[in-house]
Amino acid sequence: MSRISTYIVLFLTLILVVYLAFLDALAKPVFEQLATEQYGAEVSIDRLSLKPFVGKATLYELQVADRRNAMRNLVQADRVYVDIDIIKLAENVVEVSDMQVDGLLAFAPRATPATILRPLVEEDSGIARIGLPDFELPDVDRLLDEQRDALVGEVEALEQTFEDTQAKWQRNLDSVPDEDDVKAWKDRIRGLKNVDKPLQALRAAQEVKAVYQEVNDELQRLQNLSQDFRGDMQMLREQVELAGKLPEKYTNRVVNSLGLSSEQIALLGQQVMRGDLDGLLQQVLAPLAFNASGEAATQEDAMPIFVRRAAVNGSLLPSAAGLSVNGELKDFAWPLENADQVATLLLEGSSLDGGNLSVNANVDHRGEPSDSVRIDIADLPLKNMNLAGTETLGVTLLQTLANVTGELTVKGGQLDGGFTNRFTSTQFDTVLREGAGRSAELLARVLQSSTEFMMQLGFSGTLTNPEVSLASDMDQIFQAALEGAIREGVTELTNELQMKMTDEVGPKIAGAREQFGALEALQGNLAEKLTELNTLAGQQ
Repeated sequence: MSRISTYIVLFLTLILVVYLAFLDALAKPVFEQLATEQYGAEVSIDRLSLKPFVGKATLYELQVADRRNAMRNLVQADRVYVDIDIIKLAENVVEVSDMQVDGLLAFAPRATPATILRPLVEEDSGIARIGLPDFELPDVDRLLDEQRDALVGEVEALEQTFEDTQAKWQRNLDSVPDEDDVKAWKDRIRGLKNVDKPLQALRAAQEVKAVYQEVNDELQRLQNLSQDFRGDMQMLREQVELAGKLPEKYTNRVVNSLGLSSEQIALLGQQVMRGDLDGLLQQVLAPLAFNASGEAATQEDAMPIFVRRAAVNGSLLPSAAGLSVNGELKDFAWPLENADQVATLLLEGSSLDGGNLSVNANVDHRGEPSDSVRIDIADLPLKNMNLAGTETLGVTLLQTLANVTGELTVKGGQLDGGFTNRFTSTQFDTVLREGAGRSAELLARVLQSSTEFMMQLGFSGTLTNPEVSLASDMDQIFQAALEGAIREGVTELTNELQMKMTDEVGPKIAGAREQFGALEALQGNLAEKLTELNTLAGQQ
């Protein structure tokens, strides 16, 4: 070999050595860019170790952003080792014969927002409208205020009725003859009967008769007044009885003013408790749904990916205290229509204090797709989970023991199945935000005193238009508490007004009753006096 050829070989060897020395650093941004474009959201690694001639690579501190939430990772891992078929890669197919994922963690928060090229769901897509309910928390204080004027008006009208009735009968009583009037009648009769002259005696007898007619007319008037008075007193008694029913009347009116059925009121628990449950469901359903809607097919540069075997371990969930998970993924293909085997995923985990987790998924997209995922969780401790709450009420699930069992199946694009979730040893933390009213305070008290609750999740509909129903015993608890608070608030208001009635209207009722008694006594006295006068007249 000539000296020049030797220099060339040495030079090329040096270039190769330098290239290989910097290959990892050069390949890192290329990998991140390609992976981000393929996936649709930011994929990043801390460093990359490549062995290109044997198709092996190790990725460190992998972060795959959540296409639904820029401040969260869908998955992250401390270390990912892959063994790729170089020949298939040359054919633009990624086939991973072996993969090891260490330190796997799902749905972990990010320190900085990720770049999202293609959101997981568009706002007008079916999967963005998974059938979980939304609900605006009713403001009990506002509802009571809306009825306050009407309630005050009823009490004031009752009070005015008593005042008017009292004034009416005071005038009537002032017109009732007293002892002096009766004595005057007697004196007139005696005077007329003592006339001696015949002509005058005849005229006097006619006048006596007229006096008796006057007395009898007055007695009839008083008898009519007495009857009218009894009618008015009956009316007042009925008004008092109706006033006692005002709390019930206005409670029903306030509840009806919500414009909601009992089922709609019960949605409170579903909104407050679900947290990011709808997002997790979308993560589960999205790969199937987007594969069905042809998202992958629209990406002309999308490379088919096959993972023949992958071993994973890690803590899996940030909220699962002390959880350690091991599992295996076999024969997975993306897009799913490329599947040549039944893909299986088996995850088994346990916590330090004996909790257990099992996830078993089967994806069979050969021919007519038939996919399923089954979850079994027993006494798994969860901590510090942010729930949805409301605009005025922040809710954090500080700790609980989760027991979950159920299965979701997808066959021919049709969803079916459900999960039953039971939570024990629960502790909530609540934060009342600015503007929080009585309802938010009430729900906070309910949560803080709750140690157990249950939720049931049901699936139906199709992949492209999924329907998810959510029921919880918290619904009934919240409903009862809200309706109880409304009744308590209305009762408190009416009690205040009834105290006013007792203090101001009550004496008038008592006074009317005393006047009624006095009238009856006076009527009896008049009848006695008239009897005396009749007797006196008959003797003459």
